[in-house]
Amino acid sequence: MNDLQIVQVDERDNNWENTRPRFRVYLHGSGETTTHGWTDTYDIAGADVLQVIDWAQRQAGESLTYAVALVHDDRASEQLDPGRARGLVWLVGIDGNTNAMDPEETQAMQRMVARRREPVGVPAADRMPPGALDPYNDGSQSR
Repeated sequence: MNDLQIVQVDERDNNWENTRPRFRVYLHGSGETTTHGWTDTYDIAGADVLQVIDWAQRQAGESLTYAVALVHDDRASEQLDPGRARGLVWLVGIDGNTNAMDPEETQAMQRMVARRREPVGVPAADRMPPGALDPYNDGSQSR
């Protein structure tokens, strides 16, 4: 984490907010020590990031890795280059099939593998509500 920065800012410096974010979850059928493998991808709206992390962890269990991104559609870019304006902001992990080009990407992938054994703690009040799509959980996973 050579580029880690923590800087105090004026909270009024933003010009827009999105109260209905769309998240993208990547589940990777990866090897025991790697994130590379098949990918199953889901978009989630109507939830906050903790609920999305909870959902992703429940799906991944101890055998898959996962990553969570914020989906951003740039309207100005869409006008300039139609169909090419969607981008992702990685929140947890990165694309598991990326060929790590620097130590930070390698570290991110190692942390993704480590989350199989030590999942992110999500309090009960912040978990995904019951009844949400649960394709990888047969009811035996209780994280």
